[in-house]
Amino acid sequence: MEENKDYRAYRYGDYLEPGAELKIEHSVSCEDVDISSLITMGAENLEAMRQGSIDGEQKAYEIVVAAAKQWEKQAAATQMINRALSYLRTPEVTHTANEWRKTGNWRNDEEISNRVYRMSCGIWEDTKYDRETKQSVPVAWYVTWDVYVNSPKQGYGEKIAGQNQKRYTDKAAAEKYLEGRKKAYSHLFTEISPQIPKQYEHHFTVYGALLPGYTVEGQEPVKTDRTAADVSEGGISMPEKPEKPSVLGKLSAAKTQEKTPAAPGAANKKKEDMQL
Repeated sequence: MEENKDYRAYRYGDYLEPGAELKIEHSVSCEDVDISSLITMGAENLEAMRQGSIDGEQKAYEIVVAAAKQWEKQAAATQMINRALSYLRTPEVTHTANEWRKTGNWRNDEEISNRVYRMSCGIWEDTKYDRETKQSVPVAWYVTWDVYVNSPKQGYGEKIAGQNQKRYTDKAAAEKYLEGRKKAYSHLFTEISPQIPKQYEHHFTVYGALLPGYTVEGQEPVKTDRTAADVSEGGISMPEKPEKPSVLGKLSAAKTQEKTPAAPGAANKKKEDMQL
């Protein structure tokens, strides 16, 4: 809130999120204002003054709307630059270079991965305490394995196939099954950056642009050797500089030209001049 001589200005939630949102909400309130000088001017004069003041408001409003449109154009440029930066800042995905490695996870203690695929698996042994031998003895083996898209984007990584806790009462059978699953998907782990099936393409794109070093099945490789400077200066159409006078200049001019209520003496003098 801002205190002025004749009114209070309230500004609710003025807010700017660059490249996304602009909010401006203002209101005014006149309380305990001396209107004695106005009420002596007569309704006809006050109506004319009121209309002039409303016209001044409308002019200021149009300038604010024009400024908001100017912001829209600039915000679009900011948003496009933000998207380009998100693309350039997407980190390289971590992987095991097509080698099986221990993970330390008791359920999926092995993993193999490359820039496109990731497979993890493990066998969990279930035991039961034997009171006669006073030892824990194995009673079952549970096999868990999963194949995922190894997306570099956080929160992505679609599951392709898998099995959760497939139960065996014979350890050799469980191991044989798991080796069979490894062999069935071994063709995915022959290259560091295999071609991406079309249905998984979106896991490797940022705002529609395929990340560098990837290719999609049936498509030509995309060259992505542009730098951030190339994107910000040449790849995105930036808004032109506003023609002079700018909307801020217009707003300043409108402020200085605002109509103010005339003094009662001046209005009476004008009325006398009209009667001569």
